[in-house]
Amino acid sequence: MKAIIVFARTPVINKVKTRLKPCLSSAKILEIYKSFITETLSTCLLLRGVDKFMGCAPTKDNDFFNELVRIHNIKCFNQRGKSLRERIINAFKDCFKKGYKEIVLVGSDSPTIPLEYIKKAFFELRKNDFVVGPCCDRGLYLIGAKNRKMLGIFRNIQLETGKDVTTLLKKINSMNINFSLLPFWYDVDTIEDLNFLDNHLKYLNKSRLQKTEK
Repeated sequence: MKAIIVFARTPVINKVKTRLKPCLSSAKILEIYKSFITETLSTCLLLRGVDKFMGCAPTKDNDFFNELVRIHNIKCFNQRGKSLRERIINAFKDCFKKGYKEIVLVGSDSPTIPLEYIKKAFFELRKNDFVVGPCCDRGLYLIGAKNRKMLGIFRNIQLETGKDVTTLLKKINSMNINFSLLPFWYDVDTIEDLNFLDNHLKYLNKSRLQKTEK
């Protein structure tokens, strides 16, 4: 059994994407973040033979999440743990207990993550214990695991330090674990990131239009 988990913060005004606040209104930021969640989830819904989950922090009790559940028939749960590391570990542990053998978790800060990267993560789990999707800023956009060895990887390390990839790779290399590193991708945290996203989307739309015209 396979599972994909989308981690998302509860979309509440002034609680999400706060690093955009000096440049955009709180209402606009909330709208943008909701679109990030929607786009990420839409990509994951294209996967076949994979059960879909959304891990919500701090709570799934939100009108926006309720609407996503109604429309897409996905399963939502509350993230458990004080730190990101704890919440990731608990999400994987709970899915392992349900009988899932291959689990991939993605964040909601990389709305243009290619579907091919997620498919590749599951493909790599056929022969590896662990797979990592690194961000250009040394954060993570994806983590995948197929057994409980991943719990040892996350023991006694900190995430959200700006050195997540370096920390994880150092820990993995010290252990007897087969792992795969996906291509780098980007997330959106700052106004500069958002400007890049805007131009990237224009490029992608132009590229699709050109293919249609041929």
